[in-house]
Amino acid sequence: MRGSASPWWFAAELTMREAVLREPRPVQDRIPLTIGAANSTLLRWAGANADVVGLTGFGRTLADGHQHEARWRSDQIEAQLACVAAGAAGRTDPPALEALVQTVVVTDDAEAAAAEQARRNGMTPAELLATPFVLIGTVDEISTAVAEHERRWGVTRFVVRADALNPLVPVLARLT
Repeated sequence: MRGSASPWWFAAELTMREAVLREPRPVQDRIPLTIGAANSTLLRWAGANADVVGLTGFGRTLADGHQHEARWRSDQIEAQLACVAAGAAGRTDPPALEALVQTVVVTDDAEAAAAEQARRNGMTPAELLATPFVLIGTVDEISTAVAEHERRWGVTRFVVRADALNPLVPVLARLT
């Protein structure tokens, strides 16, 4: 015991050697490693080591300390993918790619729904709608965009916030 106030199992640090988890057993032998990144060094490392690389599309942290500059232009996405590819060079199985989706809106007017966010990011609505970081449009338009993101960028997975799940139900039905 480290002191009378601390229980026997409490420690500021814990070192384990040759530990084996006998129960419960994992459902697979190897748990896949997913790394979400925007930094070029980390994207290269993830390309070399991760099973899944999550593209965040984030740039510099803004003055508020919470929001980030968006790196969503085609050339910026291609630069991020080039870092992943450089890290994955020589791998027999390159990592899967996923995008962290910031906005999901199912609407009949994608241009109007994208206009304000596009303006804030210094992009046109068409440029914004072409990124894998937003899913805005009708069910058909979003389904088409998902297929285009796979064709163009190799993105096969999308991470969305919990509040985006219900609006995406019809899209998911279309994609499966």
